[in-house]
Amino acid sequence: MGDYVLPDGMTAQRPEMVDQKLPITEAKYLQLLVENAERVQLAAGALDSPINQQMIRSLAREADTFMGGVIAYGATALPNITVTAGSAPQALYSAILDMMLSLDDSDIPGGRYVVVSPKVKRYLVEHPSVANAGAYGHGGVTANGVVARLAGFTVLSTTAMPSGADIVAGHSEFATYASQFSGFRVGQSEKFRADYIDTLHLYGGKIVRYPDLDTKKADNTFDESKRTKGIVKTAVEWPAEA
Repeated sequence: MGDYVLPDGMTAQRPEMVDQKLPITEAKYLQLLVENAERVQLAAGALDSPINQQMIRSLAREADTFMGGVIAYGATALPNITVTAGSAPQALYSAILDMMLSLDDSDIPGGRYVVVSPKVKRYLVEHPSVANAGAYGHGGVTANGVVARLAGFTVLSTTAMPSGADIVAGHSEFATYASQFSGFRVGQSEKFRADYIDTLHLYGGKIVRYPDLDTKKADNTFDESKRTKGIVKTAVEWPAEA
């Protein structure tokens, strides 16, 4: 980038490139025994069959938990939130505004998310800005895991929050995930007088780094031990009765 001044015009610049690799570190499988071969064939031939749907949901929960851990580990930790029985809605809402400010200070672009634990959601929805979100053009507690949209965030909830974090906020460009299903396989069990159906899920995830925000090492890679500025997290100190 530069100033456009005549007669100098423009000078082309090469983008700064830094090597980043996404390792596929996880391999999860499910194998089910089915007594009737015809039922196996039916299950293997339809992705929306009950057996396949249960297998997909189980693998998805594992992947969600893994990726939540990757994101939380790489996030910048903000001070913990201390709440009392009566202050929880306002304290949690203020914490989200503090996260907004932290991301603003790092020039993180719009399209941000906040992910909260179910317990945080339970108290956050009592805050007027969430409970009355419909008055601002967005529904309150809605479908598909979306709690609300406020302060530039899409607020979501998950049961796969990693240990030590109750709220995580950031932008999707600062974490990436890759996965591949090997497909469903049907065969005869070597151990039992039954047939099996199985599938294998390969996946991995990492924090994405940027030259303006992260520390580059001499070997043209980023220092992965540093926390990203594009994702922040905090934990809640709950009162004994909450």
